[in-house]
Amino acid sequence: MADIGQLEVVGASELPADYQTLLAHDDHMTVAVEAFFGSLVDVRVLEERREDLLYRRTSLLVCQSNGQIVQFGCICLDMAMVSDAVRREIESRQTPLGRVLIRHNVLRRVELRRLWRITPGPVLCEHLRIETPAAGQPPFIYGRTARIVVENCPAARLLEIVKV
Repeated sequence: MADIGQLEVVGASELPADYQTLLAHDDHMTVAVEAFFGSLVDVRVLEERREDLLYRRTSLLVCQSNGQIVQFGCICLDMAMVSDAVRREIESRQTPLGRVLIRHNVLRRVELRRLWRITPGPVLCEHLRIETPAAGQPPFIYGRTARIVVENCPAARLLEIVKV
């Protein structure tokens, strides 16, 4: 986690307006970033691991319209909570998780857990293409942790970090 950066819990009122729009809600980030940036997004999987039915993935969301990287995310999903068709589509690495769950009408809810002010470390700087800030400018970006509950059972934990 140190390579991601330093994370500090903040309240919604402490987020800049654009980040409030993107992060302070109980909806899928796929929906939020597509609305905010006015573009559908694709997923670019950086890493994935499977341990029995536990699926972990680190990925980026990228705007289809201009190739802009708009989100770095980590998910940990209990694949026992989704159908075989949903599992196959997630494992295909072609579609963002939120869009897969929406498309398959999975009975779910997204629960915002915490909001974070982040001083990005080398991993975020590399993947989100963050340059060293100019002297006197805060180097912060923001993110959130959330969980997805499927049929009233926790199914996924999420770390979602956006760059405006």
